[in-house]
Amino acid sequence: MKKIIQNAIGFLCLIIGILSLNGCEKENLSSIKNNHPFSITSKYTNTTYSINVLYPQTYDPSNSYHTIYILDGDDYFKEATDIVTESNREDIILIGVGYANKNRRGTDYSYPEDNDFSGASGGAKEFINFINNELIVHIENELEIESTDRTLFGHSLGGYLALYTLFQQDQPNPFDNIIAASSNIMWYNAYLFHLEQHYFDTHDSLHKNLYITVGDLEGASINLFFNAFKEKISERSYTGLILHHERLKNISHRNSPMISFKKGLSIIL
Repeated sequence: MKKIIQNAIGFLCLIIGILSLNGCEKENLSSIKNNHPFSITSKYTNTTYSINVLYPQTYDPSNSYHTIYILDGDDYFKEATDIVTESNREDIILIGVGYANKNRRGTDYSYPEDNDFSGASGGAKEFINFINNELIVHIENELEIESTDRTLFGHSLGGYLALYTLFQQDQPNPFDNIIAASSNIMWYNAYLFHLEQHYFDTHDSLHKNLYITVGDLEGASINLFFNAFKEKISERSYTGLILHHERLKNISHRNSPMISFKKGLSIIL
């Protein structure tokens, strides 16, 4: 088992490196119709984030909306915009969370800190404080967007952050729905299992909607951890938890995010 975990962590580091490089080649998201881009600097993470907000064409400030927060917004906001536009849904507002300067996803999306990881890590608590106390406050108070419910979407290490947010108990979880695609559950010797166990020891309810996916072409290790996590959550029988899980056919790690996002919208919303 230890060897499997070590191999999985090596795979994780490779994937994080690839996605971090992709994040440096940013699309011109400000050209998207009905997009409201802005930047915000967090006092918790000392990082400036590039935020994009996609309004529906028929936006009415007196209405409430499903607000969807997309991690790795530099990579996925444009594709997510296309999916929502094609769906003709006018009850969704997308919020893409990216980086104005250096990509810090390895730090923001992980906890605990892993000294074996090639780069800074372990900053998820500070990042959740940024989401709770700065970003959502700006979206709902400054932009005056009223949320019917909130959804967090993450892929790979972003998927880990989404699941970490679900089970951590240090800060409030502001999200009603979680879409976690190809999550790096193996981070820090599968710390997420320890975190979930601690939650289960003190709670018998979890009033959330959760959709988790993995691609069948992503390799044995990530599928192994996905199956173990899925089985563990299924057997808990948390009151109020609506769990959906799917093993995507003929799908690789890089192809899973937007397929999961599209399916997640139809299932959760």
